[in-house]
Amino acid sequence: MGTSPIKILIVDDIGETRENLRKLLSFDCGFLVIGEASNGKEAVALTKRLKPDIVLMDINMPVMDGIEATRIITVEAPMSTVVILSVQGEQEYLREAMAAGARNYLVKPFSVDELINTIRKTHDLEVQRRARIMPIVAPQRKLGRVVTVFSTKGGVGKTTIATNLAAELAKRSNRSVVLVDLDLQFGDIAIMLDTVPVRTIADIAREEEVDSEIVEACLFTHDTGIRVLPSPLRPEQSEIVTGRHVEAILGLLAESFDFIVIDLPQGLADISLTAMDAADIIFLITSLELPAIKNAGICLEIMDALGYEDDKVKLVVNRSSKEIGVDIGEMENALKRTVDIHIPSDGRLVVQSVNKGVPFVLSNPTAKVSLAIKDLARIVDHQSGGERTEKGGPYCEGISPRRRIAGMFAGIFSFFIHG
Repeated sequence: MGTSPIKILIVDDIGETRENLRKLLSFDCGFLVIGEASNGKEAVALTKRLKPDIVLMDINMPVMDGIEATRIITVEAPMSTVVILSVQGEQEYLREAMAAGARNYLVKPFSVDELINTIRKTHDLEVQRRARIMPIVAPQRKLGRVVTVFSTKGGVGKTTIATNLAAELAKRSNRSVVLVDLDLQFGDIAIMLDTVPVRTIADIAREEEVDSEIVEACLFTHDTGIRVLPSPLRPEQSEIVTGRHVEAILGLLAESFDFIVIDLPQGLADISLTAMDAADIIFLITSLELPAIKNAGICLEIMDALGYEDDKVKLVVNRSSKEIGVDIGEMENALKRTVDIHIPSDGRLVVQSVNKGVPFVLSNPTAKVSLAIKDLARIVDHQSGGERTEKGGPYCEGISPRRRIAGMFAGIFSFFIHG
């Protein structure tokens, strides 16, 4: 079995320098450049997300210099090793870099051999050092919490809830959030955020292999601070995205983000089942209309047959009102299930929010509908130490045998929704 390549992040404020370093490193198949940053702040964010083995760090950069970035990376991303590359060779700079946590220092200009040998020796020494101090049994790696937002009927506000939930979670300090639009044919996340994406999940599916670099390239950053993986631009492009793609993508995102919020399509096709199998929490959205309640009841039966525990599935009533629709008590009796969250009706605020492309939890955080979204976020965030670990996680299971159970219900479920 071959050795995995050394993953490298290049940090320099000059684009030409970054390109030259990438070309130099391409001469050695033992290296893989997984990202680039133009300042220290970007370097810190990408290091946390991409987890490179080696960070090649310039010192003099705008926004945040390389010394400060090295200091933060050493504390907050200790599994990544910094090598400083600088035109300054004075002892003062060398001491400052080492004090910040850098493991090596190269003075520009340098030869290809010097660069390659420095990276390899630094990486090998770091691997040996960690092998001595790490316990024999490595601790299980924590994964971000996966949250799916699902409904059995259109028009109940599923996408609006998913978008605002992601925005609310992103307001929490030191928490990273990615919003994934798996409504592959007619997803609306991008338009909800007033954005026209350049790359989508379809671009990931076109690649021979799903890796962190291609996934990162297809995410865009919204003004709210959340990262977004949009649905395909055209319905026909959805056909190339499979459950296997979704499984791989969610596995990579869970390694990089604290929260993964997924807007699902209607129906229990392979895409939805893959995401729900991987989820820590499923928010099942319904309304106080008879068709929506009937479909929710069928869905709850299927989820029970799939083995989803009650604590995993949360029943949410959107546009909850005592004046309009079925009585909530009657609905709970019919479903034999208590409603977990009531989201009040506020049509004017929601429509304004959608049309402006600004989540209402940001534009009007004290509104009753925004406070209800905060309750959803508390459910997601209430167990700070309850993240799933890598061992036994859903990403190693392959196709779940529970899918066969779902197949028994899928035809009936489709009939009730569309028939």
